[in-house]
Amino acid sequence: MGIKLEKVDELAQAAAVRVVGHVQGEKLISRFIDSYVMGFDRRQLKSPVDKFRLRADQLGQEALVMLGLLVVEQCCQRLYRFKLGPLAVRDRGAARRFAESFWPAVGAQLRLDAGVPAGWARRAEDYRAAPDREARFSGRVAPLLDPAPQMKDNAEHAGRKFFEALGKVSIQVTARLFAGS
Repeated sequence: MGIKLEKVDELAQAAAVRVVGHVQGEKLISRFIDSYVMGFDRRQLKSPVDKFRLRADQLGQEALVMLGLLVVEQCCQRLYRFKLGPLAVRDRGAARRFAESFWPAVGAQLRLDAGVPAGWARRAEDYRAAPDREARFSGRVAPLLDPAPQMKDNAEHAGRKFFEALGKVSIQVTARLFAGS
């Protein structure tokens, strides 16, 4: 049997907790930035500190949006009305409810006004609709990671690797959410 609609909001809230935990608690952004800085000997990127923090916060928001989108997509694929061996019918109502509940749950987790997660939901929808979301993500991440024009290719390459890492994290998050079901 599939998940009951009453549990969908709880699942979305649990997903939001895990996504925020990975982006903030696991220091995902700082590790990504530090590996780029050390790999390309770009220590100057960390100064002035106020500009660096602003770019790091924007980078964190992009990562949160992409990781959230990937988790929502994978969770929605695992919401079934019923599943009997190879026969599985997806529960579109539960998937829609999960997707609608996820971003407000992220906002509540971060104690933000409702407008911020709504903006993230729109950005996630832009990524979802993009034919090549990896290129779009790395294109947005590259100038935040390293604004120097001569380092654009390296920053975009790092952005693609970061996208792959977020994909792996989203698989882990989804597996943990659905463990035992």
